[in-house]
Amino acid sequence: MPFRIVALDIDGTLLDSQGRLPPENADAVRKTAALGIRIILVTGRRFSTARRIAETLSLDNPLVVHNGALIRFPFLEERLASWFLSPETASLILKSAPDVLTYAVLHSDKSPTGQLVVHTDSRNNLPLRSYLEKVPQSVKEVDSLESLLDNDLIQIMFSGELDAIQRIEASLVDLGLDGIAKLSKTYYPSRNIGILDVLEKSCSKGRALEHLSIHYDCPAEQILAIGDNHNDLEMLEFAGMGVVVANCVNELKNRGFRETSSNDELGVARALQEFVW
Repeated sequence: MPFRIVALDIDGTLLDSQGRLPPENADAVRKTAALGIRIILVTGRRFSTARRIAETLSLDNPLVVHNGALIRFPFLEERLASWFLSPETASLILKSAPDVLTYAVLHSDKSPTGQLVVHTDSRNNLPLRSYLEKVPQSVKEVDSLESLLDNDLIQIMFSGELDAIQRIEASLVDLGLDGIAKLSKTYYPSRNIGILDVLEKSCSKGRALEHLSIHYDCPAEQILAIGDNHNDLEMLEFAGMGVVVANCVNELKNRGFRETSSNDELGVARALQEFVW
């Protein structure tokens, strides 16, 4: 049965290890789209940064961002679907450990100022600050994150050195907070970077992809998904064919997924050539 949708992770999959888009991957995506196949970018990224990749690839299909918490078309304001974190749950998360404010970022569906809200304690988190300095127009620094919890809260992200984020993850699990929220992690041991997204309990890339399969009347059997990290698991399991790049985390290996070459060896282009064309 031919594929009608290709769900494609961005970082660690479509982009190489330096965060660059290889021309061969871009050409393969455009060729696939020219065949009438929908390319859906499914990412942990924010909407604005995912949209830049979509523009580069001339894609106008919905973007699944924030690990499935939000689905929006690249050039339209309205939400196609959303699964946002409640203020009550967010408050419990922020009170879970004394040092979480150093690593926490509130992601809100606001435009443009205030999309990323951090506590003043985050000034001591150099990896996070390095990221925030790239998007200063979207960052708001406050003395109290609690005062800004509302119904437009997409997620809480914790980001910083890997061991610190792993400690936060363990703390949330020990307190049982993984029972009221979804913990979606993206860990890069080689870069000593950890990202932990705290989302609405039922939120995942897989659920968002299921929503789009219904929207486009496309059965899972006609969907191919390509990914590399923990947060891609549900998406890979939902798709009729899940493909992992060779640089994927160990937890995705030996699960029956097909394997392509690494993101530094044009894994996406090779997977599209082998399984789609």
